[in-house]
Formats: sequence, structure tokens, C-alpha cells
Amino acid sequence: MSNLASLTTQRDGLLKKIREIEAACEGIENENNAKRVQELNLEQAQYSAQRQEIAAKLAVIDGKLAAINAGIMELGGTGVEKILEAIKNQRWYFIKNKPKILFDRNTGLIWANLNTFNYQDENGDDYYSNEVDNIISGYSFGMDGFRVPTCYELWQAVEDKTIPFHRKKDECWVLLGSYYYICEYNGDRKVKYLEAQGATSELYDNRGNSGALFPCSDYLIQDTDYQEKVNPSNPVYTEKERLQFTLDLFTKNELWPIFDDEAITELYKKLYFEKPKLVEQLQELENQIKQLQTVTLLSSDFDYTALLAKYDIKAIDASLIKYYQAVQQWCRELMEKVDYYEEQKASVIKDFNLISLKLSRKYEADPNLTEAENTLLCDRQRFFQKNFSLGMNSVKTKILAVKKQADALEYRIDEIDEGENSLRELAELEQEKRASFAFLAENTAKIIKNALRKIEYFEANHTFVMNAVNIWENWTEGYRVFKTTYKEDMKNDCEDDGIEEEIWSAWYQDWQQLRYAIELKMQPVIERGLHGSMPTNKEVKTSVPEQLIHILDEYKKQIDKFYKEERKGIYQKFAFQAGGDLQEKFETESSLYKFVAMLQSELQDIIFNCKNAEDRVWILNWANSLLDIQIDEVLKFIANNDLQKISHTILDEFAALKQKNYDIYLADAKAYSEEKARREKAYNSLIFKMRKDLAK
Repeated sequence: MSNLASLTTQRDGLLKKIREIEAACEGIENENNAKRVQELNLEQAQYSAQRQEIAAKLAVIDGKLAAINAGIMELGGTGVEKILEAIKNQRWYFIKNKPKILFDRNTGLIWANLNTFNYQDENGDDYYSNEVDNIISGYSFGMDGFRVPTCYELWQAVEDKTIPFHRKKDECWVLLGSYYYICEYNGDRKVKYLEAQGATSELYDNRGNSGALFPCSDYLIQDTDYQEKVNPSNPVYTEKERLQFTLDLFTKNELWPIFDDEAITELYKKLYFEKPKLVEQLQELENQIKQLQTVTLLSSDFDYTALLAKYDIKAIDASLIKYYQAVQQWCRELMEKVDYYEEQKASVIKDFNLISLKLSRKYEADPNLTEAENTLLCDRQRFFQKNFSLGMNSVKTKILAVKKQADALEYRIDEIDEGENSLRELAELEQEKRASFAFLAENTAKIIKNALRKIEYFEANHTFVMNAVNIWENWTEGYRVFKTTYKEDMKNDCEDDGIEEEIWSAWYQDWQQLRYAIELKMQPVIERGLHGSMPTNKEVKTSVPEQLIHILDEYKKQIDKFYKEERKGIYQKFAFQAGGDLQEKFETESSLYKFVAMLQSELQDIIFNCKNAEDRVWILNWANSLLDIQIDEVLKFIANNDLQKISHTILDEFAALKQKNYDIYLADAKAYSEEKARREKAYNSLIFKMRKDLAK
């Protein structure tokens, strides 16, 4: 018998015992009530298990547990009613599981059991008041707080003569063989003479303060208003409610009172000792069953070998018939699990499928884009398809394709059986190559696990994934707008001012070069985000990859704004000056470098908030080519135009800017910031010197 079957059998046995207790003790009067009580008890165990596992739902589950208990109480009231009636008719209780105490229903006090406690010394002599504290503290009652009673507590205990230790043959209030008991009065130790009626009558201290000892404790009722609640003269509570307070005191403190009626004692034991233990065992078994049932639930950690264990792989590989039957069964099991998983993750998969639909469209080359640009956008879409498309239908299709092959194998065997050459044809069929059952199982499990890994990532990083897909969509469309609308706008704007195509098309070429460089930076950030989080020192609302995309997008907008609104103005400023084209170029590059400097400042905040050094290095390496792009452009321009007027010293210094290595400053934000400021100052200074040389 499997572990699951064994535990289920144990659970059913416990439920049977619980039903027996309910039927005998809780007044189950009809079959429907009995069934409902059983359901409530099972729910109680299940909810208790959930309470341990799901702290966030604790309040809700407590409410359900309370409702279940109320339902049990309502349906099975007979047993409780009998116990309450017994409490009504009995004041004093010895306690089965606390044999050294006696409980008083009227006051809630617990007293020493004088049948086990030495109320007099070994010689039968009374104690002196100065020795009783040591006697009480040295005795183990099984509960705390025992002390000498006050004279009022002592008299209240013995006054009605129902206390078990009352000497029946006397008309007075003597306990056992002693007439004198030590008590407290106004902070002093006194000896009460029990034949005298009243709490304070005949309190002596002239007998050497010696007397018998009857300790008590208010341990059960301290810091409560129990005595006020059970007082018969209290008009707030009904008699049943007052009796229930006593029953609650028993159950809360796990006391097993001994009733005068032995049947009531047994009834109490079943309801409040045996049944809770059975329910607790039931809860534990439910937990174990739940764990066993979830062993093979699908996840990216899905252990297919747990399912495979029940298959006799050696026998399956040795028999073609067992092989196709096992493959069919295996595929059915996987499909059931996939279907169940889809039900559980319906909303997540729905979101994923919407993304898959966007990404599934075939990329069509745009005639307005260059070959390199089309390649970039096509490769980018393939990257997103691979990492963000799911398609559980694709998973099902692959599994069903395997099952279809097993079905075809069965059909071929049936066809061969109908022919006259079955022996030869079966032999030929048997010799055909096919994957071992274990390998086939592993491969189908891999197909599922790969899909589930994507779903789990999507579920854990829902915001990042949705944002990433939106970024892909917006950036792709934005680049197409740049290549059409923005280009057309620049053309019309320049032609209106009489600027030749040769000039504005060169500007657009520079703009395109920058935009393409920025486009190249988007996908690596998304890819880094997929590889895991980038922890930060200070909590941030968005992930580091999303922050990088944001500042990259801002940089892109600044470049676009410059070429749409400022580039023409720089040209017009120098158009009619001698050497104006050179001055125009340097001012353009100087203006563009300001955006690079702003980008680097924003990068600095992100870099130094990263907790891990490797993440800082990654960001810097990712950004380096953008940070150098204006330096590279100036050096290339000088080389292409053979500008002899610019001194070699200045050129050497400008080229040296590229050698500035920020890596050495990554451990110190202040040093990094200072080096960045020095580089920016050096760039602007050298641009100024170059323009000065050109003006000579």
C-alpha cells in the first residue's frame, strides 16, 4: 500500500472514531446531522492546517473555525447540555489529570486535596504559622499560586458543608479531624475555629498560632471576573451562560473534572479530551496527504521521476505493446497535469497568451529601413518571442504528437494482426529504432518545465515583463516613425528655408547614427533583467533595468528634440562665416555632449545604488560606447578633414579622453563624480581650443 493510501485509510479510521463520539455524546439525532457534523469536523482540520501555512489568512480562517465549532455545538447540543446540568448540581470537583487539587465552582479557587496533602504534620499535630510558607512552597500541587487562604475564603469553602473533606457526623463545619485551620486576616496569620459560624468569629492567635493547613490558589481566575460572572445574583447572564463559564474554565485549562455521575465524567473525556486529539491527528494526516498529493504538481522544479517510479521501465522497453501503452498513459497523465495547471494559473496564462499574440506576427522588412536596421528589429523580435512567448497550446501539441505516434504504433500492430505475414512484419516493426521510454519521459517533462519556467518568471516579475513588451512595441514603432515622419518633417522644414538636401540629409545621417547606437542598447538591458535582479542599497520603485531603459529613452528624446528644433539654428548661425562649417560641427558636437553628460549623471545615481560591484561594472561597460560617442565623432571628423590648424598637442589630449577609465572609481561615488566632472570640463575646454585654432 502506498503512503498516500495508508494515510487516507488512517484518516478514515479517525473520522469513524470521531463520528462514534459524536453519535454517542453530541445528540446526533438523524443521519443528515451526523453527516454535517462529520463535514464540519473535516473542515475544521483542514482550516487548522491552512492557518499554520497561510498566516495572511489567519483572521478569516479563525472565523471559519469559530463558525464550525458553533455548528457542531448547535447540532450536537445534547452532550453539552448534560455536562452543564451536571455542573449546575455539583460545586466541588476533584481533577483527574491534577489529582492534588480540588476545584470550587462557586469561586474558581483551587484547594489542596487533603486526601494527599499533609494538612497536619506526620505526628498529627498542627502547624505553626511561621512554618506553613515553607510547607506550601515545598509541595507540588501541579499548579501554581498556592497560599494560606483568607478567613473569608476559608469560611466560604466550608460554610455549606458540601466540601468533600467535611466530617459528616458533626453538625458543625469541621474538616476531617481538625477544628482549627490557619488563615489570613488583615495581613496577620490567625487560626479559625470551625465550630464558630462566620468568617471572622473566634479567630485566635493565643494557641501559638498553630492549626491545620488548607492552602488555596486563584491561579485559574487571576485577572478575570469569573466570580462576578458565575454569581447567581448577576442579572447580565442566564443560568446556562453562568454554567458555560465554568465549563470554559475547565476546557481552557485542559482540566478533566470528576463528576458525581461517572457517565458524565466519561462523556466529558470523550468530548474534550479524546475528540480534540483525534481532530489534531486528522489535521496532521490531512497535511501529510496534501503534501503527498502536491509532490507531482507541475512547476519548473517538477520531478518527473516521481511519476515515472510506478512504470516498469525495463519491461516497457522490452515489449512493444507495453511501450505504446505506457507512452499513451504517460501522455494522458501529463495532459491532465497541464490542464489542471492551466485551471490554477488561468489569469497568468491569459496575460501571457496576449503577449504571445503580439510577438507571434512574422517580421516584415520595412523598405524605409536599412538592411542593418531591419536585421536589428527582426533579431530583437525573435529575442522577445523566445523569452516572452509561452503558448501552452504549443506544449500540448508536442505532447499530443508523442501520443499520436504511440496510437499509430497500436494501429499498425492491429493492422499486422489482420494480415498473413504478421510474424515477419511484427519482427520488422520490433526492430525499428525508437526512443527509450525513460528518455521520452525526460524529454516531455523538459518541454513542460521550460514552459512553466517562463510562466513562473512572468508571475514573479509581472510588471517587468509587461513593461518590457511595451518597451519593445513602443521602441519598434518609434524607430519606424523616426525613419519616416521625422525624416519627412526635417526635409520639409529645411526646404522651406532653402537648405539644400545635401546639407539636411547629412544632418539626418548623423541623427540616424546616434539613434541606431541607442537602439542597440535596449535589448541587452532586457536580457540582463531576465537573468536576475540587481539588488540596490536604497529601495526603489522600479527595477534597475527599467531605470536604465528610462534614462536611455530620455537621452533618445533629447537627441530627437535637438535635431528637430536646434540643429538648423546652429547651421544658420555659421552659414555665412569663413570656416563656418567647421565651427558649426564643433558646436553641434559640444551641444550633443551636454546630453551625454546628463546621461552619465543619471547613470551615476543608478550605478552607486547597486549593491553588487559586478552590477556596477556591467552598467558601465554597457554605457561606455554611448559615453564616448561624441569624442569618437570629433576625432573621426578631424581625421577625415585633415585639419592642420589644430595643434597635435590638443588632438593628443582630446584622444586621451577616451583612455579615462571609470572602472577604478566604481568603489567611490565621490571620486567617480569628480572624474566625470574633470572629463566634461576637459572636453569643453579642448573643443574651445580647437575652435580657437580654426579661427586663426
